Amino acid sequence: VKLGQLLSTRADLLPPAFLEALTRLQDKVEPFSFEEAEAIVTAELGVKISKAFATFEEKPIAAASLGQVHRATLRDGREVAVKVQRPDIRETVVKDLKALEEIAAFAQSHTEVGKQYQFKAMVEEFHKSILRELDYRQEARNLTTLAQNLDEFDRIVVPAPISDFTTSRVLTTTYIRGLKITSLSPVVKTELDGAGLAEQLFRAYLKQILVDGFVHADPHPGNVFLTEDDRIALLDLGMVAHVSSGMQEKLLQLLLAV
Repeated sequence: VKLGQLLSTRADLLPPAFLEALTRLQDKVEPFSFEEAEAIVTAELGVKISKAFATFEEKPIAAASLGQVHRATLRDGREVAVKVQRPDIRETVVKDLKALEEIAAFAQSHTEVGKQYQFKAMVEEFHKSILRELDYRQEARNLTTLAQNLDEFDRIVVPAPISDFTTSRVLTTTYIRGLKITSLSPVVKTELDGAGLAEQLFRAYLKQILVDGFVHADPHPGNVFLTEDDRIALLDLGMVAHVSSGMQEKLLQLLLAV
């Protein structure tokens, strides 16, 4: 599923029909049961859901490849989103990665496409990033860093992690009300300052890549929301990229040349 999500944004690799089918993996993944989610949250937080939260919705508001998100309310009244990791997902990922690595090695050795795109290196990078993504404490740190880096952009918002309710398998953040950016109705689009939002998002990514060297690396439409107050929310910071100063210099030269 995760590989399919990544490929769904690669128009340079796949034809339109494949891309259209793969986009369904961005936010239409089968959820797991509430009983399993409850057991994981209880084990991770060391306290029953009913004690930790004032309310906790049984039906997830989103299900993704590695986890699913439930809406909840803290005892102090704050609305939060609680991301719970899928049961036994770490073992499944490790097994799947081994299979992918064998396929990539074979394809690189026996096909021109495999050699051209360096399939082995691609899967190795995928391996490293997805294992990092399985530690939600790292994602919490990523959320904090991105929010600080993009503080100057008033129309971009990043959810804030709630550290007391976050572990390696449970991530609790402030809840952001909004809609997936690609699900907006024609009426909403006509009333929206789309150019202004696009400009800020564009400049925010330039800053991430060329100044901070810390980039939200998984901006598929399931992770980009339009909030109720017409801002753009960047969600899911499990996958980030780090751009070295040497690469930043080369990219600047490329932009200046263009």
